[in-house]
Amino acid sequence: MNNINRNYCKGQIIVLFAISLIVLVGIVGLAIDSGRAYGVKAKLSASVDAAAIAAARGLAVGANDSDRINNAKAAALKFYNGNFPDNYLGATRLAPIRPDPVHKSDGYWQVDVSGSATMPTTFMRVLNWNQITVAASGTAIRRDLDMILVLDVSGSLSSVFPTVKSAAINFIDKFVPSTDRIGLVAFSSGAQLLVPIDKTISRGFNKTTITNSINGLVNGGGTTSAEGMRVALNEINAVPALYRSSLRVIVFFSDGAPNGLPATFQYNTSKTPIPTVTGDLYSETDATGSAVGCGNSIPCGITSNTVTNGAWNTYLSSNTPANPISAFLPNNSGTTITITNLSPSSIPLVPNLVQVGQPGQRSLGASPYANTRCNVNKAARNMVELVANSARSWVDTNTNTNQPIAIYTLGLGSALNTLEITFCGYSNNEKGANIMKRLANTNDSDTLQSSAVPPGTSPQPNGLYCYADITADPYALDSCFTAIASDMLRLSR
Repeated sequence: MNNINRNYCKGQIIVLFAISLIVLVGIVGLAIDSGRAYGVKAKLSASVDAAAIAAARGLAVGANDSDRINNAKAAALKFYNGNFPDNYLGATRLAPIRPDPVHKSDGYWQVDVSGSATMPTTFMRVLNWNQITVAASGTAIRRDLDMILVLDVSGSLSSVFPTVKSAAINFIDKFVPSTDRIGLVAFSSGAQLLVPIDKTISRGFNKTTITNSINGLVNGGGTTSAEGMRVALNEINAVPALYRSSLRVIVFFSDGAPNGLPATFQYNTSKTPIPTVTGDLYSETDATGSAVGCGNSIPCGITSNTVTNGAWNTYLSSNTPANPISAFLPNNSGTTITITNLSPSSIPLVPNLVQVGQPGQRSLGASPYANTRCNVNKAARNMVELVANSARSWVDTNTNTNQPIAIYTLGLGSALNTLEITFCGYSNNEKGANIMKRLANTNDSDTLQSSAVPPGTSPQPNGLYCYADITADPYALDSCFTAIASDMLRLSR
């Protein structure tokens, strides 16, 4: 009797073990196959995101919306297939992804992309579960933009100017002619608006016109950066408020620190009233001076605001024509000067609104009519930073709404990483690269404007500063323009 019971128990254990083994295999299989499915899902999600980004960029190519949509779909499919190869972890792509670019009425392009794949199971087949289906979707937003491209055409760019023009043209090709707005400004000893921005509700830009204008540029002269920034700011703000894009950008290229100051100046103090003149006051960059009107202690003569080809157009002179004089700065470094056609037209030379405890604007000599080259050079640097600060914190007075302008800067040439001016006692934070970072309000700028400072103000947009070393890499400037375009068009509202 006891033997019979023992045999009976042995039979039960075998049955229970067999059942447990099936369950155990199922659990192990679930863990293994779920892990594989998770890997497929992650890869699929990354591929869908890449496809959405590619589609958004593909919208820049095409003569009309239909062409752009087709290009976007082709780019999405190419990136999706490239990032999610068939048979990845044994998975099979299902029907091709369905990118769906839609041009929204508020100016956005929205691209919705979805994809799916099946993965055969291994251990889970014992539970009659032969495959797992995974799916992923992504959305990309591309904003239409208003942009002014500001190009330095100073004489120091002679040897690399063809490279500059080629990279600028390639940059323009990245945008949509029918929906993006682009204007072009060139500056050296003055600044010119070469291609106005479209100011109508129809939007768009003429790629051929901008390309021809860039190809026709002639370099020469100084670096009146503030005048270039001022002209760009006035032009982008000339678009009526109701037609403006939500993304407003100034892209600023230069190879050196500012050395010219645009303003309305007094001159010839022996006369009453003291006459004034509007132009760009040049500070020279070496210790002895070489241009018209320069000397060891005074800045050079004034040039016309519209000079960009390096031809000096000095039109101020003293009673002795052979002894040209330059205009005078205000007689107190804390007062303002009038910078033509910028609202507000009077801008303080010092100080700049910066974060507490961080470096501010450069102090000028306080003696009356402190008309030295160092003062003019400091004022030129102050002014471009102040105009950029006005752009980044712009408030439309008609609608009382914040309409900030993001600034991106590109640098080229070794001068940006040196102290170009050696006779003003500048410290290392006066390198041209530091000024370019201030203009763009980069995260590593020493005057970073955050949401907290100044108190009660809106946060200013952060741009990028990209330095191109074309000696080490001939395509470095193209790479910088590409990096800036990618950041401008990154996929967020």
